[in-house]
Formats: sequence, C-alpha cells, structure tokens
Amino acid sequence: MARFVALGDSLTEGVGDPHPAWPNGWRGWADLVAAALADRDPSTDYANLALRGRTARDMAEQQLPAALAMKPDIVSIWAGGNDILRPRLRLDDVLQPLDQALAQLAATATVIVFTGFEVSGSPVLAPLRARVRALNADLCEIAGHRGALVADVSERGVWRDPRLWAGDRVHPSPLGHRRLAVQVSQLLGVDMSRAPDLEPAAPSQWARVVADEAEWWRVHAAPHLARWATGASRRELAAPKWSVPVRPAATFPWFDVGNDLTASSASTR
Repeated sequence: MARFVALGDSLTEGVGDPHPAWPNGWRGWADLVAAALADRDPSTDYANLALRGRTARDMAEQQLPAALAMKPDIVSIWAGGNDILRPRLRLDDVLQPLDQALAQLAATATVIVFTGFEVSGSPVLAPLRARVRALNADLCEIAGHRGALVADVSERGVWRDPRLWAGDRVHPSPLGHRRLAVQVSQLLGVDMSRAPDLEPAAPSQWARVVADEAEWWRVHAAPHLARWATGASRRELAAPKWSVPVRPAATFPWFDVGNDLTASSASTR
C-alpha cells in the first residue's frame, strides 16, 4: 500500500480542470496521479491538502503538520506562485518554508517539488519571469540537496500552446492538467496514458489577439488582481478536497486512467 499526499495552492487543488462530481468542483493533475497509483495498487491512499490562495509559508504552517501525521510514502509540493505575485518578494520567504518541508519529508517519503511556469499570460506580466527564474534555480538546488525529485515545468516552449491553459491563463486547462499528471507519473515510474499530441494551432489574426487580450484583462486579470489585493481568495469558504486519506479506487466518481483525455474530461463540458 502507498499513501500519496499533495500539498500546495490552486495548481494542486485542481483549478482549471472542472468536474462537477469532485469536491470544490475541481479535479486536476494530483487526482489523476492518485488514480494512476490506485490503478496499479487499489489499496493506495490519497489526500489533497492544497488550497487556492495559499503561500509557501501557509503550506508549511497549515498543511505540512497534517501531512507528516499521515506518514505518507509520496508527497508533492507545489507552492510559491502566490508569493511571486506579491508587490515585494523575498525569495527566502518562499525557499525557507519549502526547505523546511523537504527536510522533514524527504527522509521517509519520495518527495516531488515543482518549478514555476516561466510563461506569462500577457506581455505586461513578462517581468514576473525574472522572479520565477530566480526561484526555480534556488529551488532546484535545495531539491538536489534534500534528495527530492523535480517536476520541471519551466521550459516555455512546452507550455506555449494556449490550449494547455484555462481562460485565466494562470491555471492549466484539463489538457494541461493531464500533461502534468503524465509528467509526475513518469517521475514515479507509473504507467499512464499520454494526452494526445496537439495539432498545430491556427495562427490568430491581429484583431483577434487584441480582442482576446482586452477580454482577458476585463474578465480574468483585473478581477483576480482585485481579489488578490484584498485577500478575498484567502477568505473563500473552501476546504481541502481530500483532507482525510481516501482510497481513489473506491472513492473517486471517475476512475479509469486507461481512458484518453477526451473521454476522461467529457463530463467537464
């Protein structure tokens, strides 16, 4: 039997991969990995403590103690994205709690940490890439020192296709979450069917690009920044999806990792 515990923020909670039968309405890559582990061993346990709006320090203070109490065999940690968006960033405020978590977990569990995406949803946000690059470099060094595996999502070309992103351009789409699940499963040595390769996207006309950019700022970027600045996302009445270990093979509303992405995400449309 293996126990997999996922820690972090909205990227691990599953935002971007909607599913009406899942707690909080999101599925996501971590749940897909749990299903793949359970497909190999039905006695696999799984908990997902990740929650939107959480910082690296939130992860260490609110999620890490619960994870340690569960005595996991596999742990994923993806945190720092919300820290990156702050007006002022001290890398040590992100790296110290991540190192703290790795120091306590890596001795007894297989730990996977994620780099940050180096793409930006808009050219206006390009300066954030410098922050992400600096964080990624130090995080990889810490992971190497602690013996953790690294799920590297920093290669911009791999994530350039807009179909891999939800409408907010911050969270992966169902296709993106599937790609992440395959990447993590490979790190764990677990077989999982790959998402189908994407056909080249048709080039967008300049007028369409401008209209899409304006729509994105109006519908997603501006409201998100307002919610983030006021702390509204941290006050949402949401709880971790699987705060108590569950058996995916017996619990998940959908459990068939052999299906391709089209079939597995059909209920999200």
